[in-house]
Amino acid sequence: MKFKGKILAIDSIEFKTFFRKYFSSIYIFAEKFTKDEMLAKDIAQEVFIKTWESSSDFENEKALRAYLYLSARNQCINHLQKKNGKHAKEPLIDHIYIENNYSDEVVREETFRLLDIAIQHLAPQSKKVVELTLKGLGNHEIAEELHISVNTIKTHKLRAYKIIRKIMES
Repeated sequence: MKFKGKILAIDSIEFKTFFRKYFSSIYIFAEKFTKDEMLAKDIAQEVFIKTWESSSDFENEKALRAYLYLSARNQCINHLQKKNGKHAKEPLIDHIYIENNYSDEVVREETFRLLDIAIQHLAPQSKKVVELTLKGLGNHEIAEELHISVNTIKTHKLRAYKIIRKIMES
């Protein structure tokens, strides 16, 4: 994606691509704090709408991504304050929780997003093995489900992890 100074200079096709790439991460990020799926989707959509309408300057995609997460965090805090009242103790506690866990959550969501992209590059069988592993299944359970040997599962994992590491490092 090319950044031509301001977000408004990004054409609608580029913005749609950016939206598809980051919406789920922003949504999941908001859902962790609001504990409300529909509200989190609304917050994520609002963040993208405000970003599109914004006249803020972004030097690169990383700066824009940081802006999205900060906007989502602020929207979550605003919602918590409206829900509980500006002078209630709970918004402050939630605000402190969000502040303390903000960077950890951003890193976590970005890691999952990049991991998902890397998994999409795997061969179909290796992809299934990794996805089942991420769901918490052990080698024996995966072998039974896919009707292949445990040693084959181990081989798929070894190859898949090498590919994932290589993709994640680049």
